[in-house]
Amino acid sequence: MLFSFYIRSRDNWTCQRCKRRFGVPTQLDKNRSGLHNSHYYGRGKESVRFHPNNCDALCHGCHVIWGSRDREHYRAFKLKQLGQDGFDLLFWQSQQLTKRDRTMAALRAREYLRGLPAEQVPTFIREKYLQ
Repeated sequence: MLFSFYIRSRDNWTCQRCKRRFGVPTQLDKNRSGLHNSHYYGRGKESVRFHPNNCDALCHGCHVIWGSRDREHYRAFKLKQLGQDGFDLLFWQSQQLTKRDRTMAALRAREYLRGLPAEQVPTFIREKYLQ
């Protein structure tokens, strides 16, 4: 959950495909904003599951399009975003076998969130997880 909030906060609560802006949630149960944390390499690639370069904030509609119907445009977006070297590195990282470790993922997500401007991170996340 924290990592998902990090990605959406990092992307300024804006869909990276259609540029639709979403409001910052004010409490946890209002997390159903329609803005998703999309993984370029899916859940089967544990080594990049919680890697910031593997994820983008996408609205529901764009997530459906890039998640299944239009992978080539998502690939072109990632190439432009990361550059060829960064894209190649993400691919090679995705090929590594990694044991699932949610505790470490949560610790990393907290550090990622701490690196963002405070106004991009929902207040309830700052108060509950970043104190």
